[in-house]
Amino acid sequence: MHEKFDQSAAVARVRATLESSQLATADRISEINSRYIGLSRDKVVADALAAMVSSIATVDTAAISKPDKRRIVAICGDSGAGKTRALIEHTSRIPAMQPYVDEDGIEVRPFLSYNAPSPCTPRLLAFAGLEALGYPIKKTLQEHQAWALFQDMLKVHRIMFVMIDESQHAVDTADVLMTTKIGNAFKNLVQMPDWPVRLILAGVAPLPSFLARKQLYNRRTVIRFDKIKGNAVKETIPTVLQQVVVAHAKLNLGDGLAGDFPKRLAHACDGDFGSIVQMVRGAVELAILDNSQVVDLKHFVRVYASYSGCMPGENMFKTDRWAEMVPYTAFMREEDHAWEKAHFEAKKRKPTKFGVRP
Repeated sequence: MHEKFDQSAAVARVRATLESSQLATADRISEINSRYIGLSRDKVVADALAAMVSSIATVDTAAISKPDKRRIVAICGDSGAGKTRALIEHTSRIPAMQPYVDEDGIEVRPFLSYNAPSPCTPRLLAFAGLEALGYPIKKTLQEHQAWALFQDMLKVHRIMFVMIDESQHAVDTADVLMTTKIGNAFKNLVQMPDWPVRLILAGVAPLPSFLARKQLYNRRTVIRFDKIKGNAVKETIPTVLQQVVVAHAKLNLGDGLAGDFPKRLAHACDGDFGSIVQMVRGAVELAILDNSQVVDLKHFVRVYASYSGCMPGENMFKTDRWAEMVPYTAFMREEDHAWEKAHFEAKKRKPTKFGVRP
């Protein structure tokens, strides 16, 4: 079995099955979805990453063990906050993180990005890094051997920056010993005496509490992607609508997107900016498929029904009691709630909180 697959032929085959009008619509929607929408927090991210690059440019190998908050940059926030998209955008703008051809004509990729596996152990986290480097994994490797090999391969491949997404998987089920091991592994990674690597982490809870550990405290910069709420709703939602609907899609805003609509949209997405943008783009897609030049409330009614699986009378964009509703459990019925209550009571556990990945 091939370990790597080239999807280009498969994608070309799918495209060949579409009519020209369908293909044009698909490409238009894809182009709209590819656009990046920034917030004031983007400057904080850009500054932190710029400082990280500068810390390598001025590295003092004689003082490699000296704590330096610019070695680890972590973005924490709920699922749907836009962490991954922001990091992809910002790292793509940094010249030091882009591929280059060295003096021997060999392409070097100094930036390595991979997801922490789930379930995860320190050993599996090292394996995931090796796999991302294209190194054949030896399942017989012990934990310390896997991390030593990972560090060696970072040097061989001349990796200067490592980004681990879904970093909470590394610690969400770990006991005290395993959590300490992960913390030490991260610390050792960024203070290798002969190869200064910088680490970028992104994740939901319990990543923030993990980063508060003393062994990492003086080596990291933490950026929180908080929910959109309060006065920010009045400022952010209209801006997103203008950018996505008008600037990107070249469509018009309907009259139904005024009044309490911004609050409804924010509540429907639990205040998570990435989810808000995704829902607006979903409404735009429906308008394009309808051949409509106007994105209106009816498109949000449909997209929310599709995303949530809610009952017709409980649509966030139709009911007057929208503020009382819990957006991410709208698809659940009475029998689902009854099962969940009995299931968690039997296991003496609490249901997963909204915005936290289990």
